[in-house]
Amino acid sequence: MSTSAVRGLHHVTLVTGNYQVNSTFYVDVLGLRRVKLSVNQDDVYHRHAFYANPNATVGSTITFFEWPHLPQGYPGLGSPHHVAYRVKSVECLGLWYWWLRGRSVPAVGPFERFYGFSIYVRDPDGAIVEIVAPKEDMTVDYVRDLLSKRVEVDHLREEMKLMTFDHATLIGLDADLVSRFYEKFLGVSKWAGVRDDMGKAYLVAEDEDNNTYLHYMLFVDAEYGSIGTGAIHHVAFAVNDEQDQRTIMRRLNSARVPNSGVVDRFWFRSLYFRDPDGNLLEVATLGPGYTVDEPPELLGTRLVLPPWLESRRTAIEGALAELDSTNPARWPPNFPALPEDPEVYPLFPPRSNTLNT
Repeated sequence: MSTSAVRGLHHVTLVTGNYQVNSTFYVDVLGLRRVKLSVNQDDVYHRHAFYANPNATVGSTITFFEWPHLPQGYPGLGSPHHVAYRVKSVECLGLWYWWLRGRSVPAVGPFERFYGFSIYVRDPDGAIVEIVAPKEDMTVDYVRDLLSKRVEVDHLREEMKLMTFDHATLIGLDADLVSRFYEKFLGVSKWAGVRDDMGKAYLVAEDEDNNTYLHYMLFVDAEYGSIGTGAIHHVAFAVNDEQDQRTIMRRLNSARVPNSGVVDRFWFRSLYFRDPDGNLLEVATLGPGYTVDEPPELLGTRLVLPPWLESRRTAIEGALAELDSTNPARWPPNFPALPEDPEVYPLFPPRSNTLNT
């Protein structure tokens, strides 16, 4: 059996249509901290924004490519379903519910899941964000009663802060194929099969502390999704260093699984490949880290570029200014509605059975 080098999630990357609106939502509404503002290194005339918890902890970073020209994305094979953040308690979940309502952000829930109690929101582009509290020793009726009592929350309280990711949820066809892929190439061997109270089947990966960090919703008739605004572009797993990364790369190469090779992203190194269902995965190193080019107190306050792009700064800043002039920010946005149970598939009528990358 392979030894797992994976230490849970590193970051999750999505697509937004407007950086300014996106930043307002994730900083001012969800209370995350912008820890890096840069550009997509493979498409340098479009922004790449990073948000994380106040300490910029690995496993709390959600990032966005700004691609306003793309159509609306939707979940399916190759296009993950949603991302979930963890909070300290059910009481915090109640505060979040009324904080969001006070900001005119629709929130649905609570739901009792196999991993905790949760509420769901959609960001301005339609991406689903779940907020999860531990189950502790209480019933869903108690949590519903708690959330039914209006609370005036005029600021994000310290105890409410989003901690780290609880999990990311992808869509897959076959549990055995998914688990064998992860075990063979990433050494992830702790898996559990779960059904929720609606009968939906999940395959979940567990860390050394038996916490789940990766969920696959399983549908034998799943079709391809679409990568567009509001969609998850890729899910990144954390490894200690490049040695662990290269071990995974050698395993992929030995089985002729297409991959990017190790790519230097300056703040970490990356290795990209796809799972059997077409989902784009990344393995990212813990270092050098976001403070390699900015002091902790100034993280995310200016546009930073890796050294090899610095000579193109003037052209890049000009292109971003031109993009902003044709893509004005509008706040408040019209937040897309959520279905009665957000963990459904499909969320949108499939428009194509071709993976859009």
